[in-house]
Amino acid sequence: AARLYQEAIWIAESEPERSWIILVSAVETAADYWRKVKESPTERLRAFNVDLAKLLEAEGGNELVSKVADLIVDSLGATKKFCDFVLEFMPEPPAERPPKSFQISWEYKAMRRALEKIYHWRSRALHGGTPFPLPMCMAPRKFNANAYEEKPSGRRATALGGVWIAEDTPMLLNTFEYIVRNALLQWWRSMLSITEGVT
Repeated sequence: AARLYQEAIWIAESEPERSWIILVSAVETAADYWRKVKESPTERLRAFNVDLAKLLEAEGGNELVSKVADLIVDSLGATKKFCDFVLEFMPEPPAERPPKSFQISWEYKAMRRALEKIYHWRSRALHGGTPFPLPMCMAPRKFNANAYEEKPSGRRATALGGVWIAEDTPMLLNTFEYIVRNALLQWWRSMLSITEGVT
């Protein structure tokens, strides 16, 4: 996760579309480890699709549920895992923020929608060759020494012949980097606090 984060930062100015993908991968790497420690494969299968778990259990008991879960666990609920991790370790908003119209919402439901949209764009970029929306890759406006624009402004953005509505461009790369960096740091700190009691 640290290596991916580092690579994303190195290329953020020259290749922001790729930086987006790599920052999401940094979160996925940490989220995968976190989820494995937190839940067994069987628990993850049941949370992902309770009807499938019931069907497997009816056909072959808990043993079949366990075997199938072991085989498919890494592909279960990738978007959910990504969102759950970020929201679990979500940092507080930056101390200095831009004017209200340039801020993103830190409210839980709004943040989950934004993260789901980011994961949607990441999947389209990796599996369909569609780059992240250009407005999400633009350099932020600076409002004072430490306050930067957090999302593309306006109800829609246009660039290079493309048009994106505000809901499709939930935040700028600098904002996502702030969230990723601090979520990863909080996750690492949480593991330290767990191991401090172990002798």
